[in-house]
Amino acid sequence: MRRIGAITVAALLAVTGCSAGSEQAPGTGIRTVKFSITEGKRTAGPEEVAVRTGENVALEVTSDQPDELHVHGYDKAAQLSPGVPGTVAFTANIDGIFEVELHKSGAAVTKLRVSG
Repeated sequence: MRRIGAITVAALLAVTGCSAGSEQAPGTGIRTVKFSITEGKRTAGPEEVAVRTGENVALEVTSDQPDELHVHGYDKAAQLSPGVPGTVAFTANIDGIFEVELHKSGAAVTKLRVSG
């Protein structure tokens, strides 16, 4: 019986596009996904974030170096100071797969997959 429950939970997570390292603050309707970048490499956060079209998402990045966080396709950006989380928040209303990176270092943060 436990195995069936675990399979059900796994299937629900896959269908809802839940990503490791993401959380939805109660009452906000915004899913926040957190990342850490150290020496130009992602050290925390998922390789891909899957969201549904129309979902509100916030990508929060903490880097050990000053940089600029950029979400391609949405042209959203945030300046990053070392050790201080920077966030881009928006409604994911364009379907597709979008690179999220740091501009100065070229570090890949994640891929944002938006689909209905």
